[in-house]
Amino acid sequence: MNRQEYWRQQYKARRPGWQDSQTVYRELIGRYVTPQTALLDIGCGHTEFLREVFERTPHTYGLDPDARALEHNTVLRNLVCGSAEAIPFPDAMFDLVTLAWVLEHLEDPQRVFAEIHRVLKPGGRVIFLTPNTWNYNVWIIRAIPNAFHDFLTTRLYGRQEHDTFPTRYRVNSIRTIEKLLTPIGLVREELHLNGDPTYVSFGKPLFHLACGVEKLLDRKPLQRARVHLIGVYRKGGRRSA
Repeated sequence: MNRQEYWRQQYKARRPGWQDSQTVYRELIGRYVTPQTALLDIGCGHTEFLREVFERTPHTYGLDPDARALEHNTVLRNLVCGSAEAIPFPDAMFDLVTLAWVLEHLEDPQRVFAEIHRVLKPGGRVIFLTPNTWNYNVWIIRAIPNAFHDFLTTRLYGRQEHDTFPTRYRVNSIRTIEKLLTPIGLVREELHLNGDPTYVSFGKPLFHLACGVEKLLDRKPLQRARVHLIGVYRKGGRRSA
């Protein structure tokens, strides 16, 4: 168990019913995956945390610009090295498109979501998990030059080297997401704001301080500053199964 997971377990003990954002994201995806689901995971890399959900269907595709990461992906059946700004699949091919920790890196989010809309079937869904630009963790990250991100995330969060990419945060708030997705025909079904004190929990004092901040963010006017955004948007038209 790495440092962050240890403190997440401590937070769960203090706050029964709380779920970390990856769990929330995974459960949302799980609602819509059947053996017939055609699924595209954008920015799939080599992650394992969605294996149980993705293995419910044989129609899984992964798209990532990092060929080295794709070499280690044993979850998805069809892997393509490429860009989300020019998705190399036909129109209306997928029931579901997923993106975890991708939106914050997009250089041209308008083009990416236009492509997502194009490859979704009518009634298909896009589900994403991304940092919220209004959260203090993002302010800290934005203050650190991108050149240092790989070094810090490897040592602080236990990620592999070269698992970090430049962050831009161009579509990382409720307002910017709605402003971009609604006009192109992606209709919001769910948008969750989820807290997590563990990103700055480098010991017990900081953990307690971060838990105090999370209590403040439970107040209704401040809930929009929780650390993660988890959204489900549907392409207008007949609902996909």
